Formats: sequence, C-alpha cells, structure tokens
Amino acid sequence: SMQTTGKVLMTVAILVFTVIPPLVDLITATHVFHPGWTPHARVHTVWLLGLASGVGLLALFLLWIREKDPGFNFNLAFVLGLMVYGAFFLAGSTRSLYGGAMTDDGGLSSFPFGLDPNTFIFSMATVVLIVGWGLGRGSASPE
Repeated sequence: SMQTTGKVLMTVAILVFTVIPPLVDLITATHVFHPGWTPHARVHTVWLLGLASGVGLLALFLLWIREKDPGFNFNLAFVLGLMVYGAFFLAGSTRSLYGGAMTDDGGLSSFPFGLDPNTFIFSMATVVLIVGWGLGRGSASPE
C-alpha cells in the first residue's frame, strides 16, 4: 500500500540520522576523537549523537509499534525527522556566525554538486522523508 511505502521511505530517512552519525563519529578520528577538539566540544558531540539517535528511535516506535492514533504517530514521526534534519541545516547555514565548518582536515571530500558528504546525504534523506510522508499521509488515518 501507499502507506506502507511511505513508512518504509520514512524509516530509511530516519535510520540515516539514527545510525550513521554515531557509527562514523565514534569509530573515526573526525569528530568525538578528533585530536584538535576540546574535551567540552566532545561532550556536546556525544550529547548530540545520543539525542538524534534517541529521537530517531522514538520516531520509529511511533511509526511502526504504537498503534493508538496512527495518523498522529505518522505525522509526529515526520516532524521529529524534520526537526533533526532542520537543525543540521540551521547549523550549516549559520556556521559563519560562530566559526563553524562543514568538514575538518582529514574529512571526506566533496560529493555531487560540490556539497560536503553530510549536506549531500542529509539532503537526499530529507527528500526521502518528505516523499515518504507524502505517499503515506493520505492512508494514515486514526483508528
């Protein structure tokens, strides 16, 4: 059904921010274990990773497990996903205000359209999230 297709697409987009950043940021020296980062910056990074993953797990629970009010659950899972991706795009678009950078030395090089890897992957995942919501929203109705 369109609802199932929408839920699957949304699941893929949610898993991108729930699983990939903790794996990459905890097993490489580009984030949590970056030698140039201050200890306090590392705490904020681990905090963000835990928060985003927790929000992702909640969104997946709402999407697939919690049966009460499926229309509300479906829309809330979508909004939670948009909040995580939106916060990323806010941080990226305002980085000149606080001296931020999209990548550090040793990070991955540019992806298509000259975008850094996170911007490219998160842009694609945001589109998948929106398409999934669009496909499934008409079918996600209250019990």
